Amino acid sequence: MTDTPMLSPASSEESPREALSRVVQILRPQMEAMAEQIVRQIQDSVPEYAGPEGAPRHQLLVLAARTAARHFLDDAEQLPGQERHVDEMFRRLGYTQAQRGRSLESLDAALRAATRWSWRYLAEFAVGHDLSGTDLRDLAGAVFDYLEHLRDQLVEGFELAHRVGKVGHDAARGRLFERFLADPVSRPGPGVRLGIDHQDLRALAEAAGWSIPETVVALAVSYFGEPPTVLESPTMLIHVEPRRMLVLCPPEERDELVAQISSSGPGLRIAVSWPVPPGESGSALRWCQRALDLVQRGIIVPTQVVDCAEHATQLWLHAEPSMRQHLCQELLRPLLAEAPNSRSILSETLLIWAETRDSAPAIAARLDVHPQTVRYRWKRINQLFGESLRDPEFVVQMTLALKSSIPLWRAGDQSDFDLFNERLESTA
Repeated sequence: MTDTPMLSPASSEESPREALSRVVQILRPQMEAMAEQIVRQIQDSVPEYAGPEGAPRHQLLVLAARTAARHFLDDAEQLPGQERHVDEMFRRLGYTQAQRGRSLESLDAALRAATRWSWRYLAEFAVGHDLSGTDLRDLAGAVFDYLEHLRDQLVEGFELAHRVGKVGHDAARGRLFERFLADPVSRPGPGVRLGIDHQDLRALAEAAGWSIPETVVALAVSYFGEPPTVLESPTMLIHVEPRRMLVLCPPEERDELVAQISSSGPGLRIAVSWPVPPGESGSALRWCQRALDLVQRGIIVPTQVVDCAEHATQLWLHAEPSMRQHLCQELLRPLLAEAPNSRSILSETLLIWAETRDSAPAIAARLDVHPQTVRYRWKRINQLFGESLRDPEFVVQMTLALKSSIPLWRAGDQSDFDLFNERLESTA
């Protein structure tokens, strides 16, 4: 037991709730260590949960124990809590255990081990902090009631998995994911709704045992070797492909899921969409996969977590590669004909002008060059494009073509220049 301040004397006018709050304030600093010891006891006592420290199974158990402990303490002190979040986590745990063929007896054995260790820990805590018999009784009662509540959530998730049936469940979820991935980009038209029809989605989701959230977030994870371990749940869909894992989940589960995946091993990259209606999940999944592709091509900066919302323009501009290349060949022909160094500095200057319409000194400050250098470049740009630069429609299209093409050129992609030269030779 670690040294902590002693409890202040109980007041005769103190309510049971106030007394419990007073006790847990002293207990709080020790709860993280208590949670880890509980996990150790579970893994030592129940063979199904055994595993080395730091392994994915151990990390998941520690995460669940710490989250439950924090919620118990917050609830005891009447602080704003996340009961729904904790309950959903333990339902997911029960659900996953059933899917992996573990028995309800192993869950109960784990809870018995947690209860035994909790009682031992609380008894030592009571002795070390001069708790009264009433304080110990109230604290132990609250802890055991909470453990019983968590068992109810585990059992609920466990029984749901058995009601759905593992084989039928996996096949139905596979069909649902295939439907999302096959959903074509909706063509605009009067009264045409984006995404999958709601009735079709509801029927597929019911067969798959998927509790449709109000909105969903898509994740695409690139990995090497084995895919990261993720706790499945009724509100989550997971599809594993070679070197990529795709996930759909409610927005409130996103941060925890990203943290869990990020810490599960090296070499992982996660692209995350913004929330969309469930019927538009296919679009969100495409954005995430495109974001990972653009990272590989050097267009998006390679961070471990790629937020699609921060790169929405590039995701849109690269949605139709053939259209981008067509616009590039039609609108940027004068630049494509320039020598590589000239093309680089002229395109960079032209894009800044098109985006800002700033003066030569302002553009020079952004490029860290002399204003006269910008004026020289602008003279050459006018020679190349002439009156087209006074056409608003041309400038808008040219801006988009530059914005999508320059990152490719910087990353070393030569396809635009190769195509330009091929066409030039064919007409010679």
